[in-house]
Amino acid sequence: MDLQFLFNEPIVTIQELNPGYEDHASDVWLVETESQEVIVRSSRMRDEPNNDFWWGCRRLFGIDPRKVYNLEKVNNQLNGISSIPIPRIIGKGKKGREFVVVEKLNGQIVQSFTNQQSSVLQSLGKGLAEIHNQKKNYIGNPSACLQIKKEDFHHHFITGIQDIVDRYYRNHSSILLKLDEMIDRIITLPPLDYTSYVLVDMDPTQFLSNGEVITGLVDTEGYAVAPRELDFIALEYVLDEKSAAEFQKGYEKVLDLPDLTKCRLPYRYLYRLLSVQGDVNIEEWLEHKYLF
Repeated sequence: MDLQFLFNEPIVTIQELNPGYEDHASDVWLVETESQEVIVRSSRMRDEPNNDFWWGCRRLFGIDPRKVYNLEKVNNQLNGISSIPIPRIIGKGKKGREFVVVEKLNGQIVQSFTNQQSSVLQSLGKGLAEIHNQKKNYIGNPSACLQIKKEDFHHHFITGIQDIVDRYYRNHSSILLKLDEMIDRIITLPPLDYTSYVLVDMDPTQFLSNGEVITGLVDTEGYAVAPRELDFIALEYVLDEKSAAEFQKGYEKVLDLPDLTKCRLPYRYLYRLLSVQGDVNIEEWLEHKYLF
């Protein structure tokens, strides 16, 4: 890939970085020039988002992964509010699609949150709580190109999951059978007090660590403005009891945990519609162990 147009000095080496799983939305390269090492990111999508995850994220939160220039707004807003470092955008350019140049952070990609040092998990909890502590009054995304009043969230939630089911699951009987039940549960949810920054595609591989603490949150395309409870829904699928307890210790240094009792099942249903952890049987997904 010719990335020279993004730089004023010669490129020495380019290394493509693969996240280790298929169907990832971004192309990512490690680029070395004569004076620096940086990361270049661009979306692999050329057309409208058309899978359950990205179409659903656009429908509910207005996120379009092709618009990587928006990462500048996202990262700038996240940077400095959390003890977890967020890479700064240091350059941009367009050549058929948008590209951003971001600073390279130290650390290795976290492959799993289980079997991590207590200090790593507590730094994760504290850092996410600091992000959640930035309170908003709308549903959408950090770029604010979609803003739904928090008072209208439940209606927006219902119509959103109906549209996702109609588009991707109309022949999926077990998911269809749960739809009315989940709508009834959403109707009874209490009003939102506030919303926060939420990483819809929460996964260990979005983070870097030095083995002692989390040293970076490097994949921010999936950030929405939504109820903070959604992050805990995602975390229940990537933590175990031990790691969840350590995460909680760090989180409670900043905020109390949210109450997931009423929202857990409808929010889990949404995340299954978005396939955040792949094509999982709906019954197994909804019955997954409660950790918070």
